Amino acid sequence: MVSDRDRTFIIDPPRDLSAAPHDLVIAFHGRTNDAAQARDYFEVDEAMPNAWIVYPQALPAGPGAFAWSDPGDPIDAQRDFAFVATIVDAIGATRCVDLDRVFAVGHSLGASFANDLACHTTGLVRAVATVAGGLQGDACVARTAALLLHHPDDQLVPISAGERARDAFLAGNGLQLAHAASVSQPALAVLHCERVGDAGAPHPVVWCSHDGATWSSGRYDPHGWPTGAAAAISAFFSALP
Repeated sequence: MVSDRDRTFIIDPPRDLSAAPHDLVIAFHGRTNDAAQARDYFEVDEAMPNAWIVYPQALPAGPGAFAWSDPGDPIDAQRDFAFVATIVDAIGATRCVDLDRVFAVGHSLGASFANDLACHTTGLVRAVATVAGGLQGDACVARTAALLLHHPDDQLVPISAGERARDAFLAGNGLQLAHAASVSQPALAVLHCERVGDAGAPHPVVWCSHDGATWSSGRYDPHGWPTGAAAAISAFFSALP
């Protein structure tokens, strides 16, 4: 129960429960997908087999649609910030997790919410990794490592929205885009990622203007979840000090 509402989530355990404490990854679905669908195509559990992976379920917001906030919510006090805090508290109290390594992942609307969560709250998440997301507001109150993937041809969330999110994380982390350098790590390099922040920096920002828009079926979808996204997310999180 969160604010007198029943809330649910799917949770996947680590494959090796003895290798504790574990990372905790909270993965947010988009406007027209539910938690189960996100679990199927995110494939984060395959890429991070020794983390607890949680897929929260957003509340309905009309036929076939979901939302992570209520209309009129303040940017820094969105409805489901409390849901995330409750998840972290509940899992932290019952599973052996490293509460300094709580990560947020999202796609589309879920990506925008994850970006907002990382940017406008302090202490909830160590880092965020999102695909095709934007950001409310222009400034981040917290220093949070960020991996942002966006396709230049995305028409649902234009790349300008992703660039604005990137710039807010850069400013919040005291970094400058002029210092960006190509990433050599294979899982990130294949998505054309550029990193701002030294290899040992605690709060780097990695921006990936990727070209992974064609599904195995041949469908072209620049707003979709690109092949290799889960591997890139795993590589980014695992490298953080």
